[in-house]
Amino acid sequence: MKIILPGGAGFVGRNLVRMLYSTNQTMSEVIVLDINQSNLEYVKKYGVRAVNADLSKQGDWNHEFENADIVINLAAQLSSPNHEPFHKNNVLATKNIIETMKKADVQRIVHFSSAAVLSLWQDDYARTKAEGEKLVKASGLDYCILQPSIMYGPTDETNIGYLINFAQKIPVFPIPGHGKWPRQPLYIDDVCRLILRIIEDFPHNQTLSINGQEVIYFKDMVKIVLQELGGLKFRVFLPIRLFSTLMMIYQGIKGVNEFTQDQVRALTTVETFPEYPWWDTFDLPVTSFQHGVRTMLTYKEMV
Repeated sequence: MKIILPGGAGFVGRNLVRMLYSTNQTMSEVIVLDINQSNLEYVKKYGVRAVNADLSKQGDWNHEFENADIVINLAAQLSSPNHEPFHKNNVLATKNIIETMKKADVQRIVHFSSAAVLSLWQDDYARTKAEGEKLVKASGLDYCILQPSIMYGPTDETNIGYLINFAQKIPVFPIPGHGKWPRQPLYIDDVCRLILRIIEDFPHNQTLSINGQEVIYFKDMVKIVLQELGGLKFRVFLPIRLFSTLMMIYQGIKGVNEFTQDQVRALTTVETFPEYPWWDTFDLPVTSFQHGVRTMLTYKEMV
């Protein structure tokens, strides 16, 4: 099977490539298209064809779609202080992928959207992911759209990985407000197993809300992370405005911009997403949050 992975060198793609490597998939028939060259170097060791490509622009990468069996679109802009990167990578890239599929007569796409499109808090990320969904639904392609909630696992640097890295640096972890912000975290290996099952038995023209089996408060997620890290580490509960200000100061000192005001607002929104028992529908195991965090901390690359 020839599989195209636009955005396939990012977090989900890296782990999906790792899992494909453990199957009987011919890895030279897995084509990873990504703009991040260092991430492409990471996936090359699995034997994939890695192509540096800006998917928001048409280019030579279009030829990679010839004779492909399926496209798993993982391209996404997750964070930015500006609107334009979201539009480029969540809308224009999706449009170009659809057009390229049609020209190459590739009929089937698994499109990664996000649970954020269902969120009460609609930021640039949520709005542009929703636009991408509309493009896929109107494309005439045979599609399956996935709307996953927060994902975490090996090589994660933006979600639970960010919490872990932050908690490793300081003994006190700040919690915004009361911390009772419900989340439904998904372990990445569970998501990858779901993708493999979808490839085998494709749910035609469906949009699936994919959330963690357990609903867990943000404060308890942090508590589990601190427990698994060990040592004398504590949580401190701060007013949301103070939390936001301190995070901006911390990032200014570190010279990074990884946590935007929109993300603070999204973090402190009370909501859960539709309950869809995908683990029963696709007969798949589900990893508990505590076990997932423990696995992240002990993970070693096996190539």
